[in-house]
Amino acid sequence: MDLEPARFSRLILLCTDCEKRDNGPRALAAKPAMRQLKHLVADGPGKVKLLRTRCMGLCPRKAMAAVVCGDGLAPATAELAKDGDLETLARSAAAPAR
Repeated sequence: MDLEPARFSRLILLCTDCEKRDNGPRALAAKPAMRQLKHLVADGPGKVKLLRTRCMGLCPRKAMAAVVCGDGLAPATAELAKDGDLETLARSAAAPAR
């Protein structure tokens, strides 16, 4: 097996199953949220990879689950319920390494 270095320094995982739940988010859908996150992280330093995933088992009430991790960043989970939460997540993913 050959391992190659990743072409990105940060990773954001967004659960697509959250919007299908009865108690899922009311104001957010996965596809538009991914598009908005893509635009928000485009200006930041380094490359951020965005991935939609199946259920990660986090299942927040009335919100969408997200995970952000990467170079110099402690893995963190987030509950996204409104557009302002996407901006906060993008800022934390673009934060400089410690």
